[in-house]
Amino acid sequence: MVGTAFQSIGLGLASAVGAARALEDGRTLVLVSGDGGFLMGLSALESLIGTARSAIVVIYNDAAYGGRVSPVRVAGPDREADADPRSGLSAVARALGAEAAVIRYLSDLSALQDWIEAGAKGTFVADCRITSSVRAPWLSE
Repeated sequence: MVGTAFQSIGLGLASAVGAARALEDGRTLVLVSGDGGFLMGLSALESLIGTARSAIVVIYNDAAYGGRVSPVRVAGPDREADADPRSGLSAVARALGAEAAVIRYLSDLSALQDWIEAGAKGTFVADCRITSSVRAPWLSE
């Protein structure tokens, strides 16, 4: 839960490296990050890949800094003006040595299932593309 208490962005991957090092009982580490936070900590991905015996990184990829963009959208400006396409996150993860997949539909999770069935060794990055058309009601208040 690093970063959640004080809404920090970018600490996930670096914190996951330490958490992966601390795990000694064969459990799989799970990191959930937005795409912006993932990019801010990208330099730690290679360290996570080299450290974790078993890790899953789930990226909520809305192609924007959602916490910043959503309130701006409510105010009226066109979302496209603030869009920041991030289509290569899984490719970067693979280049650094992780297993990775773009997840658009439930059927795309078969790549993660295959990784688990093969022993869940190393790091798997799930680049989950999420819609920008659904947002929490509190963002509109």
